[in-house]
Amino acid sequence: MVSIRDQLLGLFESFSDNDVRLIEELNNLIAKEGKGVYSLIFQILTNLDIHPDEAEKHWQKIITDYQDLGSAMGRDVNLRTAVCDYFCTINKSLHNPKIIEIHIFEKASRSSTFDSLTGLLNRNAFDETLKREVSRAKRYDTSLTLLFLDLDDFKSVNDTQGHIAGDEVLKKVARLIMAEKRSEDIAARFGGEEMIVLLPETSKADGWLLAERIRKKVEETEILFEGNTIKITVCGGLASFPIDASDDLTLLKNADLAMYRAKSFGKNNISFFSLNKRKNVRVDYCTDVEFQELGIPEKPLHPATTKSLSIGGILLESKNSLDIGAKIQIRITLDPDKPLLIIGTVIRSIKMKSDRHEISVAFLESDKDIRNEVSNYLIKHLKDLSPRISDAAPTP
Repeated sequence: MVSIRDQLLGLFESFSDNDVRLIEELNNLIAKEGKGVYSLIFQILTNLDIHPDEAEKHWQKIITDYQDLGSAMGRDVNLRTAVCDYFCTINKSLHNPKIIEIHIFEKASRSSTFDSLTGLLNRNAFDETLKREVSRAKRYDTSLTLLFLDLDDFKSVNDTQGHIAGDEVLKKVARLIMAEKRSEDIAARFGGEEMIVLLPETSKADGWLLAERIRKKVEETEILFEGNTIKITVCGGLASFPIDASDDLTLLKNADLAMYRAKSFGKNNISFFSLNKRKNVRVDYCTDVEFQELGIPEKPLHPATTKSLSIGGILLESKNSLDIGAKIQIRITLDPDKPLLIIGTVIRSIKMKSDRHEISVAFLESDKDIRNEVSNYLIKHLKDLSPRISDAAPTP
């Protein structure tokens, strides 16, 4: 998949001597990919970092200036000249601008900005980007989420398959991340087998959606190397500005802590930064379900109401009580066309003042299919249910 930045560079190169066509193609790309293209145009042409809404206004003014300059001079004016004129004399954002061929600048910039193995941003470039995005989030009062990823047991790949095989794994995971992230998200190789994704204007809930998609893609991928199949999984940690941190270094530190928190629960996990010790992301919502105790002949179905759902368990409310350790089957109908049947273990049952019981049920964690099916439900129905997502789970 060609990135938007690469598409822009291709347009600037292909239509360097035809500004009318260049502007037309740029506007087509903007219509297709959205306002984020405006910001990328100015990053390429001026190295200025401008919010998409502001960048759109600047672009319209530059096009007007481009047309006015051409009319005043009685000849065609290069678009880059209009950009330089606008930012040097009208907006005055540039001081002593350097004139350089874009492809030469990009080649030099790429060598100092991108990791040569994975093609992701390198650590130095990411550190600068993180500072800039945190400043932008403060300025525009928006959310910013950071996803910190670490490959599980990557050392064993290097030890058993060799470092070239390890390199292939890193490149494949990087490609998966690039394919799943949005164009405005920023992916970087933090170091070794650690990768990071910065999600501007993104809440924890939406950050978890991306993290979970990446986790599943990595888990499902088979990497072929010299006749051998390599399987890998990943753990991830999420932290958000301004909820979890007020500056870039704290945000990075807390996302890293969240990743280690995920590791502490085992491989192939995503976790939020939190001061509590609960494990899984939870979706708060209310819907009717039915459950049936297993292992007891002719046990009837009981109605219940869900209070929250996570990959690790479900919290129910019912007039019927259950014993700790009881195995039950729960029928969840988030999707009427495909009800979800889950087997779980009762780990807590508390009688409430209303004579109803609050029941915590843990799913069988060894069942990968159940975990992925619940994950699919959460991803598919998250926005429809308008839930509140937190780092707590319905199970301790």
